[in-house]
Amino acid sequence: MRRLLLLTVAVLIACLSCNKSEIQTFRVEDCSVSFNGIENSFSLRGWVGEYKDLHIPVRMLGIPVDYDREITLDIKDSISTAADYQVLSSVVKAGEMKADIVVRAKTLEDNVEQKVIVMTIVPNDYFRTGVPALQKAIVKWTNSYARPVPDVWKNWYLYISTGYSKNLHKILVAEYGDEIDFCVRRISEVTPENGLIYKDPTWWSALNKRVREIVRDHDLTHPDDPYMHSEDYEDYPNSSTPVGQGKKPEVIPTIYSTLVSL
Repeated sequence: MRRLLLLTVAVLIACLSCNKSEIQTFRVEDCSVSFNGIENSFSLRGWVGEYKDLHIPVRMLGIPVDYDREITLDIKDSISTAADYQVLSSVVKAGEMKADIVVRAKTLEDNVEQKVIVMTIVPNDYFRTGVPALQKAIVKWTNSYARPVPDVWKNWYLYISTGYSKNLHKILVAEYGDEIDFCVRRISEVTPENGLIYKDPTWWSALNKRVREIVRDHDLTHPDDPYMHSEDYEDYPNSSTPVGQGKKPEVIPTIYSTLVSL
């Protein structure tokens, strides 16, 4: 029995040593960083201020380290100009596996629909080339309608619809005003810089019922002209799916058929 016990312990130690060796085979110099999504759209409708900070998420493949690592970017701004934006931060902090590239965008004039820049991650001393398809990202900011920022969108996803379109967005703004673009469900998400507005879960539940009521009543009184999503409609498998990576249906659905039922 004693010999069997010693043999078992020896095998466990060998396995643990093997696992530790396998984990350590990923070296710091093998680390890479990629954008979460190719398209990053931000709406400045209703935003008051000369500038707005845009957060473009990136994720790292590799291992964390105990120092900050700069992400090198090549930025093309042929559609906008350097005076329209400034990169405030492009760093993966010590101990972190993800980060936000922060771009301070200048508010658009009323006669300008949108500004666009294209960011490409360039390999440097900290990061090698990452996922090829996600080394480049388009960043747009517009005075028109666009899926709201992630902290707001995840609540729209839970309480309004798993899909997004400009037509749905217009209905929400018509009922709730531009404020709807900035509402969140957790007070911890609100900071003086981001301009977000806290609404408690009761408010969100009431919003769910009200939106369903608005769309249902319209469709009942206009059976030949129900509220439809616009051509930009996408359905998302989860709230963290980036803009542009949802499912585009063969047939554009009615808005009511996509609303969340609590």
